[in-house]
Amino acid sequence: MDKRPPHIRFHLRKFDDEPYWSVIDIFTGQPYKLNGISLDSLEVDEADNMVDLLNLNDMKTRGILKRP
Repeated sequence: MDKRPPHIRFHLRKFDDEPYWSVIDIFTGQPYKLNGISLDSLEVDEADNMVDLLNLNDMKTRGILKRP
């Protein structure tokens, strides 16, 4: 079973038969859509950076991290 901290909303997923990565929203279990664009078929570095940015923004929005 995957153990992520409860405040982490987004994570990466790579399907075995594909060379690309997806940014997954834990609430839907599906690739996250940003402005109507599905965040899948990304290179690992792109997907990893997007996960970091989305989680940072989400934690600020929910008040887990305080804005400077």
